Amino acid sequence: MRNRSALVAALALIQACATAGTTPAGEVIAIVGVSVVDPSASQATVTNQTILVADGVIRAMGPASEITIPAGARRVDARGKFAIPGLWDSHVHFMNTGKTALQLLIAHGVTSVREMGGYIDSTRAWQVGMKFGSLIGPRIITAGPILESPQYLARVVERSASGDRRLALRVLPYRMGIGDSVEAGKVIDSLVKLRVDFVKIRNAGNPEAFYATLRESRQAGLRVAAHQVSGVSLRSALDSGQTDLEHAILPPLSRLSDATRDSVYRKFVDNGAWYTPTLTVSRAVMLSGDSAARAIFSADAIRLDERRAYASAWLLEWWRMQVDERATDTSSTRAAAGDEAYASSTSDVRRMRELGVNILAGTDAGSVLVYPGFALHEELRLLVEDAKLSPREALWSATIGPARFARLDHELGTISAGKIADIVLLDADPLENIRNTRRIFAVVQAGRLFSRGDLDALLGEVRSAVAH
Repeated sequence: MRNRSALVAALALIQACATAGTTPAGEVIAIVGVSVVDPSASQATVTNQTILVADGVIRAMGPASEITIPAGARRVDARGKFAIPGLWDSHVHFMNTGKTALQLLIAHGVTSVREMGGYIDSTRAWQVGMKFGSLIGPRIITAGPILESPQYLARVVERSASGDRRLALRVLPYRMGIGDSVEAGKVIDSLVKLRVDFVKIRNAGNPEAFYATLRESRQAGLRVAAHQVSGVSLRSALDSGQTDLEHAILPPLSRLSDATRDSVYRKFVDNGAWYTPTLTVSRAVMLSGDSAARAIFSADAIRLDERRAYASAWLLEWWRMQVDERATDTSSTRAAAGDEAYASSTSDVRRMRELGVNILAGTDAGSVLVYPGFALHEELRLLVEDAKLSPREALWSATIGPARFARLDHELGTISAGKIADIVLLDADPLENIRNTRRIFAVVQAGRLFSRGDLDALLGEVRSAVAH
């Protein structure tokens, strides 16, 4: 949905009522006997708790023996289960994934996301639908259009004219060029009018344009998430107001001394900046253009990877365009360079966390082989098994951390009375094994309960939709 007519159509959907996960207004949900996991380092897991939820909010939480359950409440027997706060994916692109990603995310316990650039009109329509209950999906914090260098936009036009004409149609509608300080001011003014939650910069025409964008964003009270911008040192960017860095940040370890790397890491701490490493997409990029990636388009795709059954035609078209572009470089040199860069990235994350840098779990959902919903659990696994964060630190990066970045930690990020009821119930303790985040028993999103049967129904709807 990219225009006003699409928004009107989405508003019309409010007349319908989604059946899965329906929780009548005023109904009390009582989650009984659960162990509650707090991702903050200072809080231990508390056992045998009862959580009361009503009208989208956690009304009470405490020992099961001390909480009175109102008559008529909907009881959820959670003995032997573990409750964690609703998960965030801090780097998704709905303009690549398509609408089916909304249900996939909820089905995997992802109750909130940072949309890192996309079609603002469809995002707003989805937000309206979710608010009124006609659409199931996560809370969306959005940057709106991606800010980009005019040079890149011109290259997209040239490549589209000489090759795949779909490229410009897929890329240009959600990007805005910033070539100088005047354009920077106009662009930020337009984003303020669009009521975006933060600013996303992929690149800028020159350093002057980038610094001007940071300055204008700061004056508007908007945080800035950006890639490492060409021609700008990361230290300078952080000192000038870049709030969050996306993706791998430094050359491989062999090229820089430990002291040099630490001096960059400490800039994050000094400036209260965040880092979203997106390890999942780093692994996926290593396959893009190779036979392993091309197999996802084959007749055996679902047999090779069951997740393929949930990939929409819209998403697959984007993946094919990316794979085709990278297919000319399938050398062992590229693969070796990818391995070295990935090892360097995981070392960066490990050391940054040791020094106190705030890490956010994000996947770049929509990029090649990064499946919405599934990928967040893979990111948590990589943060623990490859970057050597503790399971608690990994959970923090997908709960408390993103809530703080979004300035919503007074409402989200932990399970406590008075906060929005975003809860994931697990069959096993994620602090024992981070892979247990995949063992989802039920999800509560803004007070709406999705049983395991409801979640399976959502997955079935997506699978059916993408098959036709």
